[in-house]
Order: sequence, then C-alpha cells, then structure tokens
Amino acid sequence: MDVVFVNATKNKSNIQTGDEMSENGNGQVKTDVELLKRDMELLAGLAEKFDDAIDRLSDISTSVDKMLAVHEMRLQNQEQQREIIHQRISDMKKEMTYEFRLLRDENRKQHGETNERLAKLERWRWFVVGVATVIGFIVAQMPILSKLFQ
Repeated sequence: MDVVFVNATKNKSNIQTGDEMSENGNGQVKTDVELLKRDMELLAGLAEKFDDAIDRLSDISTSVDKMLAVHEMRLQNQEQQREIIHQRISDMKKEMTYEFRLLRDENRKQHGETNERLAKLERWRWFVVGVATVIGFIVAQMPILSKLFQ
C-alpha cells in the first residue's frame, strides 16, 4: 500500500508517492543533519569563546578583589596613622601649654626679683644723693665754719 503525500506550493499541487518521498526525504534529512552538525560546530566555538570570556572575567574579578583588599588595607593603615598623628598633636599641645605656663611663672618670678633689685638700687642711689648733698652742704659751709673758729 502506497501512502500518498500532498505538497502544495504556489497554486500547484504536487502529489508524490511514498517511494518518491523517501528518496527526497533522505536527501532532505541528510541536508538537515549536515546543517545541524554545522550549527553545533558554530555553537561549540561560541561556547568555547564564552568559556574564555568567563575565565577572563573571573581573573579580572579576582584581581579587582585583590586590589580592593589592598586598597581597604591602605585605608585602614591611613586611618590608624591619622589617629596616631592626631594623638601626637593633642599630646604636644598639652605639653606646650604646660611648658608655656612654666615659662610664664618663671618670667613672673624673675620680673619680681628684677623689680626688687631695681628698687634697692634706687634706694641706694637716693641715699648716695642725700649723703652727697649733705657732704656738699658741709663743704660749702666750711669757709663759714673756719671764720667762726678763728
């Protein structure tokens, strides 16, 4: 028993018997298989390229992770250094304030001692001026005294 297939193309109908179909079908199947093989080879090439791209992206991701870790470590190191510098500045400020107070106290003490010495010198000077005035008066009065005693 022959199976009859109808193939309609552009207002023409082709009627083919089963034997004719099997000859055309085998050729068509072979063509389809060859096309599928070629497509699979193309897909295999694409898959290989995708694998390479994924490997490269993985490598890049790893290197970016390493760079981020190094950057984070540097940031932490800089933060620690900033804290150390801030502490040093604070300590230096306290130390300088203490030193300035000591210098101010020493300056006041020396200023007081200098004022005391200056006051003593002024008293001595006035004493000497007074003695010199008395001696000058006495010497000036000497001719008068010598006339009195004569």
